[in-house]
Amino acid sequence: MIPTLAQHEVNPGLPRDSRENYLYFTLPVCINFQRSSPAMWTAALATWEDEITRYVFFPERLAETPIDQIRADLVKHRLALQPNKHTLIWTTIARTLHAYYEDDPRNIIKEADRDAGKLIALLQKTHRKRFPYLSGPKLSNYWPFILSSYTDVQLQNAQEISIIPDTHVLQSSAQLGITPLGATPLQVEAAWKLLLKDSGVNPSQVHPVLWNWSRNKFQPEV
Repeated sequence: MIPTLAQHEVNPGLPRDSRENYLYFTLPVCINFQRSSPAMWTAALATWEDEITRYVFFPERLAETPIDQIRADLVKHRLALQPNKHTLIWTTIARTLHAYYEDDPRNIIKEADRDAGKLIALLQKTHRKRFPYLSGPKLSNYWPFILSSYTDVQLQNAQEISIIPDTHVLQSSAQLGITPLGATPLQVEAAWKLLLKDSGVNPSQVHPVLWNWSRNKFQPEV
């Protein structure tokens, strides 16, 4: 049995089935790379709770707001740490939602038939250019994992969600001897998929344990 660990994705407690909740757990995911994930979610919550900056979570509002204003409001609570790059990624994903999905991430899931494997393939292959960074091996798996944890979505074939090979998972995998030091995210993803095959444990279920273990410098939780 995989232990349940405290989650660090702080959030405003929106109704799990609401468009607002899906937006909150979609746009920040796109810029959650090469940074502290707990700090990123803390910044996301501060940006949401600030009535002046909350609009950045709504694609229809972003479509009518000057880019300089968006950049300033993403930076205000340190949600965007790289003002130009993070703003570009955020607004590109928002434009995708606005142009193709009626400003609603739930429509992406409908396009994928609520199937985790199809959703990941849609991000990584079918519409890769529409989803910068969200199409990568980490975030394309992290997003379905987050949605499964914090929204009402019931994804079929959840075993297709990978180990979510971020820096902590790479380090833990090497520490356990499952992959060598310097293994790529795709190599780590493949190793865990093979290891857990027919075990009844989905790779994404192991992610929080490995993430916390590495972040705690491979010491047991206290």
